[in-house]
Amino acid sequence: MILTRYLDANEASMTDDDVDAFTRLMELSDNELMDLLLVRKEPDGLLDLPQVHALLARIRTA
Repeated sequence: MILTRYLDANEASMTDDDVDAFTRLMELSDNELMDLLLVRKEPDGLLDLPQVHALLARIRTA
């Protein structure tokens, strides 16, 4: 629901960096993704990229 609402509002204006960050997030397990969306944890490892942090911030406020 969270991601659908974000995509409905922003899909047409997503940059290449946004699409890359979104793809990386979609590769996570449901539990890992939910932890990031609910700010239970922050991106680390291969996800610790500026575009991932920026996209998560925008999704969290959607």
